Amino acid sequence: YDKNPSMVDPSPPSLGSPAWLGWLARYRHLIALASFVAGLASFLLVQRQEAFAQALVIVLPLGWLAACIEPLLLPHLESRGWLRHSPLLIRYAQQALHQESFFFTLPFFLATTTWASAQPLFLAILATLALASIIDPIYIERIAAKPARLWTLHAIAAFITVLTAAPMLWQITTATSLGLAIAAAALLSVPALAHALPGRRLWRWPLALAIAGALALLLYALRPLIPPATLRVYKAGATTSINIDARAPGELLKDIDAADLRRDGVYAWTPIHAPRGLAERIEHQWWHEGALIDSIPIEIHGGREQGYRAWTHKTAFPEDPRGDWQIRVVTQSDQLIGIVRLRVR
Repeated sequence: YDKNPSMVDPSPPSLGSPAWLGWLARYRHLIALASFVAGLASFLLVQRQEAFAQALVIVLPLGWLAACIEPLLLPHLESRGWLRHSPLLIRYAQQALHQESFFFTLPFFLATTTWASAQPLFLAILATLALASIIDPIYIERIAAKPARLWTLHAIAAFITVLTAAPMLWQITTATSLGLAIAAAALLSVPALAHALPGRRLWRWPLALAIAGALALLLYALRPLIPPATLRVYKAGATTSINIDARAPGELLKDIDAADLRRDGVYAWTPIHAPRGLAERIEHQWWHEGALIDSIPIEIHGGREQGYRAWTHKTAFPEDPRGDWQIRVVTQSDQLIGIVRLRVR
């Protein structure tokens, strides 16, 4: 410790000074909390305050885009002015943008995951990456220091961002959003693959493109594991009656006698929350003991606070309908929205 006045810098902290970097390093993790709160607010208010929700999701892809082009611009930016003295500032900003992507989208996937399926695996991966984005030894030393890992994180951030933002911004279906998300992830995985592959640079990029195409096909094949970020079933169930005028179900059932089933049939009651302006075609898939028996399409429209009240009435059943039934609510792209269970005695 040296009390020599000559060693003290009287000037205020500059943008590239250690004091500024220390302040940014100390408080940047609050961005993760702020992003999570903003994502939660956007999800809860998307029906009531559409303009507020859309303003938030516009910021998200713009922030992600800046994070994606940063590796290309960093060498040029570091050669100019204050950036030469504080390269960590770019890393901190990049880390904050990744936190924004993961923590903003996390509330959407938390709310739309069907827990009685394999979708929690996707949610666990997303939560793990979100956690990694706020732990410095992992993010700074293990991810940001390796171009292949950094671009992999960019690709994943692009995937979840498009899944969440596109239906609200452009009122496009979840099937179209899924296609755009897969295309974005595949495109941004090319630099990651090119950095990771051994061999001459000339051959790495064509091979990276081929692997990215295979990755896109794999993501499409795994689409039932990916929750549709902006669609969720609300208070669904099976019933033997529907009040058509009030658009309200009768008593929701967990089981039913086979004779009653043949006489009255059964309704699948599935109110679905969707963003305002979104028109979507979904399906009620009727499964009996693990076998698909019937599939009935429904057109829904988003914007209603209590959800779009959708139902189907099934009267045709196998000769022996006893056993476990599932009514799976799926999108056109086979993404699972929810499951209604019914046991026939």
